[in-house]
Amino acid sequence: MKKNMFVLLLCGCAFAAMVAQQAAAQGGPIASGDPSAAPAALRAMPPSALFDRLGQEPDVVYLIANSSVVFGPDPHGRSEEITFLGPVTVPKWPMKGYGRRVLPDGRQQIDIELTQSELTGESYILKSPIMLAEHPDLRSLGTITERPKSNVVLAKYDVSKDKNPKAPSSDAMSSDAPSAKDARSTDSAKNPDSLKNADKKDDAAEEVPADFVVERKVLMTTAKGILYNETAVPVRGRINSIPPIRFEGTPTGVNTFRGMEIPVALLDQDGAVNGWFYSKSHMAYAVLPAAIERSYVKGTVQLRSGDKVETVEIGGPSEIHHQATPGSSPQTTMEVMMLALRGHSELLGGDIMFTETFSDRDHFSRGKINWQANGDSKFDLFVDVYTPSSKLTTHDPLSVAGQFSDCKVTGKLEKGKLSLPMLSGKGHFTTTGTQTLFDEAEKPGVELVKMDLQLAERI
Repeated sequence: MKKNMFVLLLCGCAFAAMVAQQAAAQGGPIASGDPSAAPAALRAMPPSALFDRLGQEPDVVYLIANSSVVFGPDPHGRSEEITFLGPVTVPKWPMKGYGRRVLPDGRQQIDIELTQSELTGESYILKSPIMLAEHPDLRSLGTITERPKSNVVLAKYDVSKDKNPKAPSSDAMSSDAPSAKDARSTDSAKNPDSLKNADKKDDAAEEVPADFVVERKVLMTTAKGILYNETAVPVRGRINSIPPIRFEGTPTGVNTFRGMEIPVALLDQDGAVNGWFYSKSHMAYAVLPAAIERSYVKGTVQLRSGDKVETVEIGGPSEIHHQATPGSSPQTTMEVMMLALRGHSELLGGDIMFTETFSDRDHFSRGKINWQANGDSKFDLFVDVYTPSSKLTTHDPLSVAGQFSDCKVTGKLEKGKLSLPMLSGKGHFTTTGTQTLFDEAEKPGVELVKMDLQLAERI
């Protein structure tokens, strides 16, 4: 009798262990409420080079996103591409409430979420800033899933270091939808091999370790009220690290995120459709610059159409990313990430706004900045110009030269693991050479003769 009871007890223990292992494999909760039970469940999972090193603290990434937005109920209304920048918090497994599981084909998957977004952008149509955050009741949930095994080496970095040995790249996201900022069509006309080479780079995205997807829902604060989307925008990408930050040398198509299945309606506070995430562009990527400079820019731009010449006063915010900090080196590689320079032009029919061109290929506004007050600085600047009737853009960059002065670290952007020095300073820059501005039908418009720009600490 005792022997039979002992056998039954052993069988019961084996069955309980099997149930616990199955629950862990499926990412389900552990039966015991004792936190000490968690390590045993984790050990039951097969090893994963991508997931085993993850910790309990949420990631915080500095995100650059570019979205086409239509304001108003008409989905065929005029859209504008808005660049949003700021930190986003990303909790994930093994934090409480997020699972890890083994799929039927043997690949592993973890749960993630986007929370506490603090993104800001500038709208030409609304003539004001926009804040993009998370809806308190509509969660942006997603997964990271291992891809079929390959010989890819996982990317490694340490976000706790202010100075990263690998300077971050701002290679923007690709999009399946056509974009006026996509340089491929322009470059292929000049160089037939450029499109072929770009596609070869995209092949690297097939070899990365994991697929990323999140069902994106946002709360957008605008001058005309709150907008949000109940229908999620699926945002997908292929990644080689967690968090998936783009560094210099990251292959095209890797650690990039593309919005799918749009347009998606934006609802106002009454639940009525009053805007749209439009299908032209919905891209995002994360960067890790050595420092961020947010400046106020004011100056003039000279425009010419035929025999008419006009000088327009412009001004607005900018954001520049540096790959060094003052005092750490004589100069820094920099990139203009955002511009919103507003003015009024009679030649262009009313209010205008110059923005930095957001590109997923090679239209990047980059150059070298000399920290010394008497040192020459030069960079390229690609611009789009929003006008009452259309958006104009340059095919080639504006050549900009000038000097920085009194640039210094004035604070830090601190958010969880993220710690980015914030810079302020002054500078005077001018463009050289005339550039033609083309509309979205590639019809030449006015000529941009000269820009004269003063940088000051943002007010």
